[in-house]
Amino acid sequence: MRGIGGAAIIGVPLVYTMEMWQVATTFNTTDILLLLCFGFTVCVGYNLFSGFRDGNGLTEAVKDAVEAVAIGVLLSTVLMALLGVIDSGTSLSETMSKIAVEAIPLAIGASVANTQFDGGQEDREASSDENPEAEETENRHKLLREIGIAAAGSVVFAASIAPTEEVALVAQRLSPLGLIAVAVFSLALSYGMIFIADFTGSEKRHKDAGILQSPLGETLLAYAVALAVSLAAVVFFHGVEIADSPFTVVALTVSLGLPAAIGGAAGRLIV
Repeated sequence: MRGIGGAAIIGVPLVYTMEMWQVATTFNTTDILLLLCFGFTVCVGYNLFSGFRDGNGLTEAVKDAVEAVAIGVLLSTVLMALLGVIDSGTSLSETMSKIAVEAIPLAIGASVANTQFDGGQEDREASSDENPEAEETENRHKLLREIGIAAAGSVVFAASIAPTEEVALVAQRLSPLGLIAVAVFSLALSYGMIFIADFTGSEKRHKDAGILQSPLGETLLAYAVALAVSLAAVVFFHGVEIADSPFTVVALTVSLGLPAAIGGAAGRLIV
């Protein structure tokens, strides 16, 4: 889950890039294999310094790279299927090319996350030194702080994608069922990044009290913030009248809500 979270943070903006979709259509089978080999080599080189497992030998680095590339391929496939970039009408060669192109940055993101952002030990050390009174005081302000951090992270991620034509293209491809699938995936990914991936602070988050500070409540609240940021960006950048085109606005908001939710989760992890 930590690998998937890192892959999403680094690679999702590129999944929303039309040039990435277009360049993939020019690749043949040899190009695809060379591209995957290049990404695999980069991951091996990175993992030689630290990896998923104990030890830093070449064998472990290769194992780590295989896992990272597998995460990249899997997440690339799921994301592009959800966003309608690939579907049943896409040829097999084009599908493979698009998956390979997007999988490389996602795989590198997975390697970075799994080698650099293991927060388990820090959580254990932090939990042993906590002052109960200080913790109670902090919790009083936690809700507003979480909303602010989630909003800031959502703005950072959504701002670079919101003005682009890709958001409108993705929204046009989404059916009502597709919108639900993207929303559910956004919620699941955000939840996994914060409460499953074992990034820094995850252990403390599980202990927080309150409905909105529980894992489910915090995830729903953060996604609502991401959708609010996305809606504001859609109205501002795309000039869509909500009263005139309610479904279009919903589709644009939900499609932009995926990177916004990832940004909100990333912001809460970093701060």
